[in-house]
This record gives sequence, structure tokens and C-alpha cells, in this order.
Amino acid sequence: MAVQLTGIRFSFGDDHQRPLLEIDHWAVQRGEKVLIHGPSGVGKSTLMNILSGLLTCDTGEVSVLGQRLDQMSVRQRDQFRADNIGCVFQRFNLIPYLNAIDNIGLANTFSAGGNGRWREEAAALLTALTVHKDSWAKPTSNLSMGQQQRVAIARALINSPEILIADEPTSSLDSENRDNFLSLLMGLIKERDMTLIFVSHDMALAKYFTRLDALSDITDKPD
Repeated sequence: MAVQLTGIRFSFGDDHQRPLLEIDHWAVQRGEKVLIHGPSGVGKSTLMNILSGLLTCDTGEVSVLGQRLDQMSVRQRDQFRADNIGCVFQRFNLIPYLNAIDNIGLANTFSAGGNGRWREEAAALLTALTVHKDSWAKPTSNLSMGQQQRVAIARALINSPEILIADEPTSSLDSENRDNFLSLLMGLIKERDMTLIFVSHDMALAKYFTRLDALSDITDKPD
């Protein structure tokens, strides 16, 4: 299994009486492309942060690639994420004053198995994602939203992760750019034999995925 959750319960602060997420069991097999859908504000991003080790649950087991994140320290989770999980956030979280190449390189430095040829790999990823070479040396704050999105994907893939987690990365794109982006992304996922867990409220994306899970079904709660 790529992911297996058992008996997890998550709440913010000390409000343990009103958990935001409760999941008895949920699993994703290696190589699946899963779309988790549901309206805003129901806990989709929280689930992604739990899977990537950015948040910890009140109770339960969080197993990713056979490793128990719930039994790791913060430092161990950070290292595990850097080595095994690529994350694409809704707001991309690029360093605005760094250029595309340096944003990608920063991710490479965090991985224990950092690629000594990361510059060549970064260039190959940016080329595959149709980011023109003229834009590589610009601060990412000067790039278009679509270009920033592609840089964020390249950064997520630079350490050759086994799992890619994407949280609403297409929400700011029009339908044409969204479809172009998804086609590029799915090609890279297939080429690298990765597991994809993708969050969106946009059901027009369903055709790109092998599995659709409503968050309300995962949590047994209505949206």
C-alpha cells in the first residue's frame, strides 16, 4: 500500500469533542491516481497535510509507504517527506525572490539522497512542463500563475518521490490551461510510475483519474 489510515481522528487545538476529520479506514494502492473531491471547508487540505506529515492526528495510525508517520518525530517526518513525497500546494509556496532553478534546487538540498545532477534534472522537468528557458532565471514572483504552477510541480518531482500529493493546484486556471496542465502531469506520473493523490472540488477532472473518492465517503460524514 502507498497509504493506509486506520482509526484517525483530528481536531484543532483542544477541541477534541468536535473533530474535523474522523476516518475508520482508508487506503491507496501504489500506482493509483486518486481524486479526492468535495466542497471547500470540509477538511480536504487537512487530510493532505496529514498524509504528508505536516499535521499529526489526535489518535490513529498513518502509514505511508509502509512507514508509520504517527510514530515519527517532527524531524523524521520532515526527512521522510523530503525523500519520498512530492507536495504541490494550492498557493504553490514558492520563494518569490528566488528563480525557478533555485526554487527547485532548494527542495533537492532537503533530501538525504539529493541528486548531484539536479540542475540537469530541473532543466529537463521545466522543459517537459513547457516552461520556456527565458523564464528560468526570473524571480518566480515575476512569472505567470501557470508558470509558477509548473515550477511547483518540477520542485515536487525533483527528488523522484514515490507519491505526489496535490492540493487544488488547478483552481486558478481556466479550462484550457487546466486540461493542458493535467495532460502534462499525467504523462510525468505515468513515466515515473508514481502514486498520485489529488484534491479538487472540480469534477471535470474526473476523466484523468483511476479512482474518485468523495471526502464524505472517506469520513462517513455528509459534505
